Amino acid sequence: MHELSITHAVVSTVVEALPDPDARVIEVRMRIGRLSGVVPQALHFAYYLATAGTPLAGSTLHIQEMPVVINCPTDGEQELPGIRDLSCPVCGLPCGDVVGGKELEVADVTFDDAPVERLRKGVLAKNDLLADGLRRWFTVNDVSVSNWVSSPGSGKTSLLEAVLAAAVDRGLQVAALVGDCATDNDARRLARSGAKVRQIITDGMCHLESDMVSAHLDGWDVPQLDLLVIENVGNLVCPTGYDLGEDTRVVLLSVTEGEDKPLKYPQLFSSADVVVVTKTDIAEAVEWNRDEGLAAIRQIVPEASILETSARAGVGVTALLDLLVGDRSRRSPLPEPT
Repeated sequence: MHELSITHAVVSTVVEALPDPDARVIEVRMRIGRLSGVVPQALHFAYYLATAGTPLAGSTLHIQEMPVVINCPTDGEQELPGIRDLSCPVCGLPCGDVVGGKELEVADVTFDDAPVERLRKGVLAKNDLLADGLRRWFTVNDVSVSNWVSSPGSGKTSLLEAVLAAAVDRGLQVAALVGDCATDNDARRLARSGAKVRQIITDGMCHLESDMVSAHLDGWDVPQLDLLVIENVGNLVCPTGYDLGEDTRVVLLSVTEGEDKPLKYPQLFSSADVVVVTKTDIAEAVEWNRDEGLAAIRQIVPEASILETSARAGVGVTALLDLLVGDRSRRSPLPEPT
């Protein structure tokens, strides 16, 4: 349950803001957007566990759920009634400019019955700060970085192996970080491509975080890379709110999962820059309805690029590589920020 790790981040955020080491927390108020991927009921349960033995023990958690808000180019900001349709409620046109609904922050804390200044601090602030530093470093060194997220069994590793092999054949410098709860099986598979590969074993954690990425880059000459791919843990919920410093978030959907998967997991799909449909070589056999599948993707994330691929048949591999690498020119490497 990734709400437990989020609650630990809440505890750290609040403890760091304590006006006095002996202060006791009475109440914590949070804002959680409906697209954050966090379940408020689960967060309440995890809060009791995470606060035990801390200055927050016995405190009350209040959660304000924040609606999804889009910025329609015609009608301005509009609050949406749900999370499965990002169309403007006024003009009906799809809009991918989401300006509200992804909040995950501590809004207020009361210490010993005395209200203190509003914190307005994101729960994932430490993760995001490191991710921003990584992104700046990647950007100035012209390294394309993508974060691949999907459910288990989507064909993510097979497609990534094909993309890495195509990049190596093209003479590009490529590397991959692979997240899994256990084993290094995927890293060994991907190494067959000739790319640099490292496994990140999370020991049960359901997502990757930016400090894991940073730690596993040691010893690599990252500024010389053209492409770094981060294969996240197989999960369509927990990785949603964690920025890893990528410039492109790739969400994969296999034809075996059903056309309505984006509607079932709108929080993650709405964060995608690219949606990749995989295993299209067996689409007919599993009775994949292409029109319905693509319509569901467009309903949730209208502005994302959509690619249809088959690792087995080699379909879409080159197109995906082109999209990830782009036409960036090489620059002189800059030192890693401290």
